[in-house]
Amino acid sequence: MVRINLLPVRVSKKKQAGKQQLWLFALAVVLALVGNWYWAGLRRSELETLDAKIARTKADLAQLDRIIGEVKDIKEAKRGLQEKLDVLDKLKAGRSGPVRMLDELARIVPKRVWLRRFDEKGGNVVFEGYAMTIDDVSAFMTELKKARYFGDVELKKTVAKEDKAVKAVKLVDFVITAAVRYDVPLAVAGAPAPGARPAGK
Repeated sequence: MVRINLLPVRVSKKKQAGKQQLWLFALAVVLALVGNWYWAGLRRSELETLDAKIARTKADLAQLDRIIGEVKDIKEAKRGLQEKLDVLDKLKAGRSGPVRMLDELARIVPKRVWLRRFDEKGGNVVFEGYAMTIDDVSAFMTELKKARYFGDVELKKTVAKEDKAVKAVKLVDFVITAAVRYDVPLAVAGAPAPGARPAGK
């Protein structure tokens, strides 16, 4: 009977299977390393892209901050200029306002009204005078209320008195108060001022 020793064949097959498993394991390790390296590269690229976007956004924000600062500076400068212009307008009104106010007053005083005293203090004015009748005083108050430079017109006192020079003539003494306004705009050229009498009257 012939006997065949199969032990070396089995050992050889086991060695071959072990080598295959080692190759497969090594290949799996290499593939895992390559995959990990590729994934890390993608993540690195994404992070670099995000870092670039963040840097651009920060630069844009810095530019916007500079622009906002410039706008604020411009607004502050504009506010300062406007305040200076307002002061100049008030000074101009303070210089020319009284002249225009007195000119208007000269136009609106009725013919039968005479002013004895004109006192201005703190934006308020007191008129003291006399008129032929109470209706003349009323007409003067109406003109003052329509006037551009006066407001808050009030009659404080009226007293009927005889003229010392001419006993037969009775006059009405009056006291009227009003607020004076110098900051009103000038009338349009050619247009009559409020309260002004038409020519010939």
